[in-house]
Amino acid sequence: MKTPDVRRSVAPAPRLPEHEKLGRLVARSLGLDATALQLGLNPALLADLPEVIALRREHLNGSWDDDTYLRWRYRLGRASGGFGDLWCLRAKGRLLAIIGVEELRVEHDGQRLAGAQVMDLLVRPEAQESGLGIWLNQAMLARYDFTLAVGANQNSAGIVRRMFEPLPSRLTFTHPLDLAPFVRRRWPAVAGLPLAMRVANGGLALRRLALRRHRPRGLTLENTTRLDPALAVPDTLDPASVHLRRDSSYLQQRLLGNPRRSLVMRVARRDNKVVGLIAWAMEVDDKGRPELHVIDWHHDTEATLLGLLHDAVREAAARRCSCVRLNLQDSLTQRVAARAGFLPSRDDAGRLCGVQSRDTALAKRLAKARWDLTDASDDSDAL
Repeated sequence: MKTPDVRRSVAPAPRLPEHEKLGRLVARSLGLDATALQLGLNPALLADLPEVIALRREHLNGSWDDDTYLRWRYRLGRASGGFGDLWCLRAKGRLLAIIGVEELRVEHDGQRLAGAQVMDLLVRPEAQESGLGIWLNQAMLARYDFTLAVGANQNSAGIVRRMFEPLPSRLTFTHPLDLAPFVRRRWPAVAGLPLAMRVANGGLALRRLALRRHRPRGLTLENTTRLDPALAVPDTLDPASVHLRRDSSYLQQRLLGNPRRSLVMRVARRDNKVVGLIAWAMEVDDKGRPELHVIDWHHDTEATLLGLLHDAVREAAARRCSCVRLNLQDSLTQRVAARAGFLPSRDDAGRLCGVQSRDTALAKRLAKARWDLTDASDDSDAL
């Protein structure tokens, strides 16, 4: 189940108390001493799962298999598996809050950085006004070169705005294949005219045909369920971009191993060399109509990305989807998507994104750099 995303821009982060000082204020608010607060924060182990799951079920609307999911998502004290740690804060013998991190390896302007994406922040209601959420984020920031926030719900949006330097929002782009669902929302009477809809959809089909004339040649695409561990994941060489260093083993686990979201992955080859990857999910809208959602992509050139997007549209048309959707952050990627027939959604302010570092200069440099985050950074119930 997806947690609703807050679609507003990130405001510049105001000055916050230092971590140690805030810890004293939070501890006093919770009836603790600062040392007990600090000692109460530890990485979760497998033995902690029942208590963590109980907390999540108490405060989240979901009926999923959290045990399997959290074992996939976090290390939980194991030597392998997971993408980072889930941290538990206990106070007076009770689990008071959790916060998760996925570790990130980043390269920017010739510098390699060890960062983390913060996620799964959950604070019991009685502690939500204490500043504990910000203190937990500061505790994660103290362990990494930078931290990244991708999306937010109603509870965490304020923290993202206060703590993080704003990044460009991720905007929804849509390639319509059947106009009836879109027309029905605005002009129900017109949507009820079968002839009008057939003519409109015929126009869409002609538009797709015209767009496909400009798709790049020389690409061959095929489905895959297993990536070669030795595969070099395609990447552009733009020095202005922040490059997330994600190898084939990571993509195999993140995209094809998620126990909650089944994805299709296709590999693009040119001259027998892998030059692109794309992964999508088949989902349904509020009326049960199928939609294809593009989740992740990797490519060596803009031409390859254009070919990947055309392939997603072709697949969606073959499956009689009403549309193809994807969330785009980078302006260059948005222009390529426009060439493939994708249109920005109306009244979409975008999904919150932000970056922060103890090094103020690094935080500002990362905030000014180009990011191209995809839905691979979001899980299906991101908190």
